[in-house]
Amino acid sequence: MFAAAAALLVALAMALIGYAAYQLVKALMNANQTLASGDFGYIVIDAVGYVVIAIAILDVTKHIFDEEVRDWRNRDREFLPRASFHKFISIISIAVFLEGLVLVFKVSQDDIRLLLYPVLLLFVAVAMMIGLAVSQRLAGRHCDGDGGR
Repeated sequence: MFAAAAALLVALAMALIGYAAYQLVKALMNANQTLASGDFGYIVIDAVGYVVIAIAILDVTKHIFDEEVRDWRNRDREFLPRASFHKFISIISIAVFLEGLVLVFKVSQDDIRLLLYPVLLLFVAVAMMIGLAVSQRLAGRHCDGDGGR
């Protein structure tokens, strides 16, 4: 089941990348009209957003495939859940950072008053990273045996 889910996620990520490329090619084919309407920047930023989401999906898929399909028999059962959780949160927070960055650029072109929302998204990503660091620090103390010294 994990292999099928990973294959489906790869197909969906490729579809997002393909759609981003399609939008860019379509904009370039109608370059005069696209540039005259001022939409080219928005199309590029949307394409970047699709690719960023696709990269996050591919990274999660790689993690699922590595942990659940390829190496499911040789896992250290005690250590794996914590390491998997930390890796998963890292992947998700990177995706949130990238999406927040894309949104900052997009919103700053549209309506500067809406910049609060992408900035809040970036703060959430920072909070996720701080939470991950605290979690890793506490897990390190628990596993060291010497109190983390």
